[in-house]
Amino acid sequence: MSGADKLDLNTAGTQRLLSIKGIGRGRAEAIVQYREKNGPFASLDDLDRVPHVGDMPPGELEQAKQHLVVHQTGNATDHKPEKVDVNQANVAELRQVPGIGEVRAETLVRYREERGRIQDLSELDLLPHFRDQSELERRHIKESLKV
Repeated sequence: MSGADKLDLNTAGTQRLLSIKGIGRGRAEAIVQYREKNGPFASLDDLDRVPHVGDMPPGELEQAKQHLVVHQTGNATDHKPEKVDVNQANVAELRQVPGIGEVRAETLVRYREERGRIQDLSELDLLPHFRDQSELERRHIKESLKV
């Protein structure tokens, strides 16, 4: 399947996602909701973090991924994006980190305002809206941040 025939995970709506074998209405809606809450997908591997999608049988999930693509927004580059400074970034900048979204970004900024600089990214594990995420989800977020 060529890239032109694949659905972009960051733009496909529920109806288009339903065309992929293994993705029913519940999973399609979960993908769209996850994207709306957490921002654009950075890679197809981010599907592993979507409720009801990440728990698909591995072979079935890999088959579904064959029909999807993630087009990078903005300037396409071959290197990893620069890490976001958790102590300097505002809410809008933090929202750009896959997995953070509006509520977590606001929680992080409020935490900094109340307690001062974040010394270590492990502090995120204690914050509301972060501690509810799986360890894998938190690790992905931390990989995009720096202190």
